[in-house]
Amino acid sequence: MKLIKVVTLLPLIFILFSSSISALASGEYDINSPEVKAIASQFSMQGHENHDLATCATKLTYYEDIAELLNEGKSEQEILDYYYSMYGEQGLRAPKMEGFSLTAWITPFIILGVAGFALFIGLNNIVNKQRKHLYKDDEEVDIDKEIINSVIDEERKKYF
Repeated sequence: MKLIKVVTLLPLIFILFSSSISALASGEYDINSPEVKAIASQFSMQGHENHDLATCATKLTYYEDIAELLNEGKSEQEILDYYYSMYGEQGLRAPKMEGFSLTAWITPFIILGVAGFALFIGLNNIVNKQRKHLYKDDEEVDIDKEIINSVIDEERKKYF
């Protein structure tokens, strides 16, 4: 009797085990797959990217859609293009680095560089003017000191 149970259960266990292995080998993606997480990290998810996946329905929908598209055989770039066609650059965390977006990325750094250079030149000119003014005062003081020293020397020569 026990042998019959073992013989009937053994094929069932084998079938269940082989079906779970084939599911893993076929590349079934779910919301916890690292590929899904990597792709989802590139989307802004309408402001829900920092929410918890377990409590945010919007973020969960994005993850499920990405997993579904991956299971359909879509590549990462195809998924990115799909969401880009729906939401434009607002759907991405970081805009594409081409065209107007490239200008939008570079312009602030150029402006900061030019403003920093202009500030450096302006401050350098102010400091140089102050130095020249101080040196002029020093020259006048030096002349006054020479006059006073010469008067003192003359007076000293009178008495010694």
